[in-house]
Amino acid sequence: MLSLFFNRDNMTFTVTSNYPLAVQKTRTYKRFSDAAQEVVNVRVYEGIHFRFADTAARRQGRSVARWAFTHVLRPVPRHD
Repeated sequence: MLSLFFNRDNMTFTVTSNYPLAVQKTRTYKRFSDAAQEVVNVRVYEGIHFRFADTAARRQGRSVARWAFTHVLRPVPRHD
């Protein structure tokens, strides 16, 4: 959704975790897709899911985001 909104994937951003056991509290990414791929990797490394399931879910999430972006999100009219 963010890459659709900004019309690009390459955008540096930082996220901070509030999870008390997180080894690294702050992460910086250069692309939205890098963060999404890391989520897939972490879920596999933690034994939560198999890679094929998270890869399929990421593909489905992109489809839902594209649909919502084109059908639901609309520009706010300006009242100058």
